[in-house]
Amino acid sequence: MASRPGSGSSERLDQVLALVREKVAPDARGPVEAFVRAYYRQVDSGDLAERESADLYGAALSHWNFARRREPGVPKVRVFNPSVAEHGWQSTHTVIEIVNDDMPFLVD
Repeated sequence: MASRPGSGSSERLDQVLALVREKVAPDARGPVEAFVRAYYRQVDSGDLAERESADLYGAALSHWNFARRREPGVPKVRVFNPSVAEHGWQSTHTVIEIVNDDMPFLVD
């Protein structure tokens, strides 16, 4: 039986959502799950498949927590190299998190 295109990314996303259900406080689960689904909606299935579920969970939750407190009109930018010891997740790449008001030509 051939696998469906994108089924690997769906399976990986399910694993990330299971971590959300396991680790996030019950009152925040719904909004965090919705955020995680939107966060990874357009990510290539190959990119999801080559990363650990825990690291995908950590990346999304890191950005969620970073974005939660921001004054409208004031952009937030953070650049860091996440490590398990310091951040609870890891990446072999430098991470740039940006939170800004939606506007035309923001990323062009």
